[in-house]
Amino acid sequence: MHEGIAPLAELYRKCFRQPGQPLKIGIRNDVIAWHPELQPGLIASALRTYTRSVGYLKTLKAGAVRIDLEGNPVGTVTAADEADAERKIAKAARRAAAKAIEDRKGKSATVADLPSDLVAATPQPIAPAGPPRLGLAGLKAAAQARRARLVAAK
Repeated sequence: MHEGIAPLAELYRKCFRQPGQPLKIGIRNDVIAWHPELQPGLIASALRTYTRSVGYLKTLKAGAVRIDLEGNPVGTVTAADEADAERKIAKAARRAAAKAIEDRKGKSATVADLPSDLVAATPQPIAPAGPPRLGLAGLKAAAQARRARLVAAK
């Protein structure tokens, strides 16, 4: 469990347990109302981190029961909530794949290094048409050869 949520997990063991359960909409306001001694910004930050984690997002399935601070059912997850969670999970997966590719650039990453479910979505490089491109030395040699042909033709 995330360290920022630990104080809330101590206060509300039935709410913040492993595996998590979908939380009541507006639970932040409940915590702030019950604990005015806690800083509202820290509460909001801890809950934001908890509810944006992939583990929590995976609990958001349409029809799943939402719970309050004491673990009592107070509502259900809607299909729109589930679709939004799936979108966020996919975005997190794309971000993680991009970071892995970026981290491996110095290590000559290949498509084989990627997870198989992302290989299909990864655009493959297109081989250039025609002869390979010349470096600076090759360009200089080609220019000298061209000049030599022009001089010989005169």
